[in-house]
Amino acid sequence: MRIAVVTDSMADLPREMADELGVSIVPLTVIFGEETFLDGVEMNAHDFFARLKTSSVMPSTSQPSPADFIQVYDDLLGKYDHIVSVHASHKLSGTYQSACIARDTLESRSIDVIDSKQVTMCEGFAVLEAARAAQRGASREEVCEAALRVAGSVRLLFTVDTLEFLERNGRIGKAASLLGTLLSIKPIIHLEDGEVAPRDKVLGARRLLPRVVELMNEAIGSRAIRAAVLHTDAHEKAEEWRCEIEKAFKCSELIVNEVGPVVGTHAGPGAVGVAWHLCMS
Repeated sequence: MRIAVVTDSMADLPREMADELGVSIVPLTVIFGEETFLDGVEMNAHDFFARLKTSSVMPSTSQPSPADFIQVYDDLLGKYDHIVSVHASHKLSGTYQSACIARDTLESRSIDVIDSKQVTMCEGFAVLEAARAAQRGASREEVCEAALRVAGSVRLLFTVDTLEFLERNGRIGKAASLLGTLLSIKPIIHLEDGEVAPRDKVLGARRLLPRVVELMNEAIGSRAIRAAVLHTDAHEKAEEWRCEIEKAFKCSELIVNEVGPVVGTHAGPGAVGVAWHLCMS
């Protein structure tokens, strides 16, 4: 059975990895005033953050339409026996709902749509695991299980320079409790049941990374992990995090990736974080 894997641009998959594994990415849209850009297609991360610095308007985002998914699904069903479509948390985007509508409109029993309840490379790791299983010739059920297994175990810890972007774009979730804290207090944020929530906070930027490593160690111990350091126009911070994580943990895979315009719209510049899951074998 030939199985195609589909995701959305909120997964922040490095393009070369998506291409190597044959993953189809349906882009969301970034909006600057009257101008619209397809995430990762018409605007990349570099161009987005450059524009953000000079723009007089705050960007917003919109999900793909069901018609966008129908076009992708219809094309793939002509080449594959089945589609496994893995998407960002429905609490953070309507993308999952659009994919479900497309599946129902096509009245196809050959499409599985999965809510990863994750975002950025947490979603991306679930997609990668599904795509690797499909490439090995796994069954439909095994590919879905691979995605769900990683989606249920992957973890994310991140911090932002300001909560302004999360608040303005309505993605702040339970982290709203951090609003109004002193500038010297640095939040550590995670995903809880598919939405943004506070995990911890430290006094001063210098204590941030050591505390993140400490929290990771509590969950990981000596076990091997796949990890990704993520950032929004914060290359030096990301490199510092990469070095510390590489020293502290047994990483069978360690990706450094600048997140795309859609996730960047909600996190704002200067954010940095780490996503990881335990190696499955």
